[in-house]
Amino acid sequence: MDSNPDPAALSPERAAGELRALLEAAVDGVIVIDHDGRITTFNPAAERLFGYRAADLIGERVEVLMPEPDRSAHGGYLQNYLRTGRARIIGIGRDVTAQRRDGTLFPASLAVGEIRGSTPPRFVAFIHDISSRQAAFDELRRERDRAQSYLDLAQVMLVAIDGGGRIALINRKGCEILGYTEAELVGRDWFLDFVPERHREAARAVLAAALDGSAGPPAYAEDTMLARDGSRKLIAWRATLLRDERGLPVGLLMSGEDISEQRRGERALKRSESLLRSAQAFAHLGNFEAHVSGGPLHWSEQMYAIVGRDVGDGPVDPQEFAARYVHPDDRSLYQRDWQRALASTGRFDLEYRLLRADGSTRTVHSLAQILPGADGDSRVITGTLHDVTERRLAGEELRQSQERLTHVARLSTMGEMAAGLAHEINQPLTAIATYSQAAVRMIDRSGGIEACELRDPLVQITAQALRAGEVIRRLRGLVRNRATHAESLDVNRLIEELRVLSEPDARVNDVRLTIELATGLPAISADPVQLQQVLLNLIRNAIDATLEAPDAPREVVVRSQLVADGVEVGVIDHAGGIPDDVAAQLFNPFFTTKPEGTGLGLAISRSIIRAHRGKLGHRPTPGGGTTFYFVLPPLPGA
Repeated sequence: MDSNPDPAALSPERAAGELRALLEAAVDGVIVIDHDGRITTFNPAAERLFGYRAADLIGERVEVLMPEPDRSAHGGYLQNYLRTGRARIIGIGRDVTAQRRDGTLFPASLAVGEIRGSTPPRFVAFIHDISSRQAAFDELRRERDRAQSYLDLAQVMLVAIDGGGRIALINRKGCEILGYTEAELVGRDWFLDFVPERHREAARAVLAAALDGSAGPPAYAEDTMLARDGSRKLIAWRATLLRDERGLPVGLLMSGEDISEQRRGERALKRSESLLRSAQAFAHLGNFEAHVSGGPLHWSEQMYAIVGRDVGDGPVDPQEFAARYVHPDDRSLYQRDWQRALASTGRFDLEYRLLRADGSTRTVHSLAQILPGADGDSRVITGTLHDVTERRLAGEELRQSQERLTHVARLSTMGEMAAGLAHEINQPLTAIATYSQAAVRMIDRSGGIEACELRDPLVQITAQALRAGEVIRRLRGLVRNRATHAESLDVNRLIEELRVLSEPDARVNDVRLTIELATGLPAISADPVQLQQVLLNLIRNAIDATLEAPDAPREVVVRSQLVADGVEVGVIDHAGGIPDDVAAQLFNPFFTTKPEGTGLGLAISRSIIRAHRGKLGHRPTPGGGTTFYFVLPPLPGA
């Protein structure tokens, strides 16, 4: 032993007393354990913290103060440290969960150290209840999460950038628009990464001016942003300064709305409106909207143009429109149809004349419908006004052209039948000459003549003259140019009347014409001359087909019959039929298989039958040949 002890050295009794006083005064729990993890010291603060008395725990394993899974794992941790020296808790402060005597858990801050010089090793733990601090942290986190949820609920992008232009905060909407996570965005250079290069310097200048006070942040601006996928987003921005606790500007808080789709929609709408205006002007079509019981009116630009009204004068309601612009001769019809639409049908469809302010007259076609209004009580009229003046004029010109072409086709058919017609007229004329010469000879006889002897020659002359006259009358009826008109017709009578012109053509070509007429057929509505033209054309074609087939029966049959769709008239030949390649083009204008043909006969015939709401076609004749036929609907009630 040292013969000269340090006077300042503490005696063991004094050191033990001071240690005891220190343990009792400590506000943190102090626990000493041995190398086996058993508690050797448990100070009063630890007693208050865990609810145990020290006497109850001395010698017990320290795991009693831990919840699972730490309780089961602690012994292994301690033995691993003693064996390897690798610390997981010892010498390292950390937050843990501790367990009181009553089983309740509390958060604690734990610091563990090895007591040097002790053999075997001992360890001291300092433990502090951090429940209040944890509660404060939890409340702070809740507040932060609540604030973030408010930001995330916003349907606009919220971005805070600091004085260096880096992102300090961004909400969920901003992440969605840019295509990044919040962690990927915070801290990035806003201008470098998300502003297009050509706008970058100007955007930095806005931030700099806001920070140095030379200019405030813009109240509203639209800028393009770069998204992760390479797309460009048009954002409408509003910004305000961020200030520190001293009131100095430190950054910008910006709210942005993605208006890319809105602007695209606006551009598309403008294009559509422009196209609509152009289309309406091109088509001479205007549209309007009005209310039955008064309310806002709307006219498109073309409505004003059609009516001849100045746009600055505004639209007029349907009643004033009728009084001011509808032609007086059509006004009663217009008003009658309007009243009918308002009272029952809800639909207006009328073609009438307009009397414009400049005195000119236009023909228009108006369509409108009357629908319930948005409030359910009012009714809204929406409609169109179509200037059809040029169409009507063009239609009239087309009709006249078609009639002229039809007339030419009739003359062409008559030209093809000229030999037969000449023969048919020449026969009665020859007979007239013969009977006239006989009468002259009778008169010149030396013995004289009785009046009764002249009767028979004169009767024959009269009959033959009437015969020739009938042929000429029929011929004149067919070849003269006349306006088309429909009338009630008996198909069988029409065929019989046509026999006068068709039989001579057949006879001169050594073809027998057979007429087979069904009885009890209903009347039809048709233009008789045009229908006879179709029938003559079909008979003439059948005769030509028969002549081209020397071995075929030299007969053409004209047959009428009642079918499901109406009255059918067929012209039947027994020639060689129609090849498929010819059948495909048969009704095309100017297509013909005749060396001298015009190719108009069948095309015009089909247009005539279609104009009569019928159909013209062909089918094979049983036994060989072709049957051309047309079907026309009966008169209503016939």
